[in-house]
Amino acid sequence: MNTVSWLSVLPPLLTIAVVIWSKKVLPSLLLGLLVGSYLLNPSIVGGTQTAIENIIKTLSDRDNLQVLVFLYLFSGFIALIKKSGGIKAFSDWITAYIHSERGVFYMLWALIPVTFLDCDFRIYGTGSIVRSLGEKNNVSKERLAFMINNTASPIVELIPIATTFVGFNIANIGQALKVAGVAEKHSAYSTLLHAIPFEFFSSVVLLVTFLSIYFQWKKPSVERQEQHMHHPSAGSMTMDMGDVKPEIQPRILNLVFPMIVVVFLSFFFYWYFGRAGWDGTISSIISATDPNMAMLVALCISIFLSGLLYFFQKYPLDTMTADLIAGGNDLMRLLAILIVAWALGDVTQELGLSTFIQQQLGNSLPMWSIPVSLFLVSSAVTYFIGEGWATASIMMPFAVSLAVTSGIGIPLCVAAVITGGTFGDTTSPIAGMANMSSNVFDADHMKYIRYASPYNFVSAGIAAGLFLIAGFLYTMQ
Repeated sequence: MNTVSWLSVLPPLLTIAVVIWSKKVLPSLLLGLLVGSYLLNPSIVGGTQTAIENIIKTLSDRDNLQVLVFLYLFSGFIALIKKSGGIKAFSDWITAYIHSERGVFYMLWALIPVTFLDCDFRIYGTGSIVRSLGEKNNVSKERLAFMINNTASPIVELIPIATTFVGFNIANIGQALKVAGVAEKHSAYSTLLHAIPFEFFSSVVLLVTFLSIYFQWKKPSVERQEQHMHHPSAGSMTMDMGDVKPEIQPRILNLVFPMIVVVFLSFFFYWYFGRAGWDGTISSIISATDPNMAMLVALCISIFLSGLLYFFQKYPLDTMTADLIAGGNDLMRLLAILIVAWALGDVTQELGLSTFIQQQLGNSLPMWSIPVSLFLVSSAVTYFIGEGWATASIMMPFAVSLAVTSGIGIPLCVAAVITGGTFGDTTSPIAGMANMSSNVFDADHMKYIRYASPYNFVSAGIAAGLFLIAGFLYTMQ
């Protein structure tokens, strides 16, 4: 489409508005995709055909397909670790060494190196271990929920290798670079690495959360441990924490071995696929590597080696295969969201979104205001829809296009969107991560939200100030 029109912003804006109103992410994305497709091909059959063609094009893209397969298999991999009993074995072992409230919190933080691969796994795995410790040491349930949620997505987001966030963000950023027309000039993975120092909310909220171990300005409920069961609020996730029954004899090795293998192999294959570009510096490896393929190969080998370990412990192969597939299927809704969001990005590109932003929005907004504006909008959208990844999929093309047209740093704008989504994931009452965190400890959900909100909103205010400063510094260059 050669004529630049305000209609190019209609599909994503309509999607955001309907998502906030309905709280239904996938139907809203489909609506945005159909509207954009009809604008490109204004007939009943033509619009539907264009939408289908863009979905097929998304699925045919090599990088997109690698990410989808990685996320599916990774979810299955986490399911195998749960069913192997490694988490239960570690929980039983560590119970004898923790005898105080602060000890429980220290353990929660100390488990980061073995639970950082995925937000759900961080919450589930750590919750399974810490829940009984919290009960024995009379620790407030809402305080535990706050502590575990604020060390899930903020931690995983900042780790640049061997996590589900890496694969998702690389594909998302890559799609946004295509929309902005600069994909040949910028590496998606390199952009992600440069964005990490600017993910201010995650860094600030981690610091605030850790300091809350010693300094509390918001006290938890006085009821503390009086209620051992709660009724989830409307819209909360139902998560049966009645501890997954292990398929084999629980062993700590069943948790530690797969974690070590997948991290080691990820580093190895990052080097292996980037070794051709080696010039004596780590940055040359990063620039030359294929991160999606590196993580996918590392994951497949890790699943095989872990499966072999479990098989020799009498974990039936048929059951193991079924559990792997069932774990992957748990992520199907997210995968569908990504596919439709990426197709919507292709449609907005064809409609001329990046050119429209350049001619209209990019030249009207002061450069210094762009990073903080992106952070605040991403935070607000995620707070209302409860889906950080969905927000990132919708907002990232805007962010990168604005960065390119205004001349401000792409990594800074990318970080604003990513960390804005993290604010919503940790703070929104309807966010999946927040609901899972309260459920894992049988905490009253709204009491937990009221306890966490002052810490998280203060962290968001500090982060907004840092984005404002960063915007001014870029303007002065």
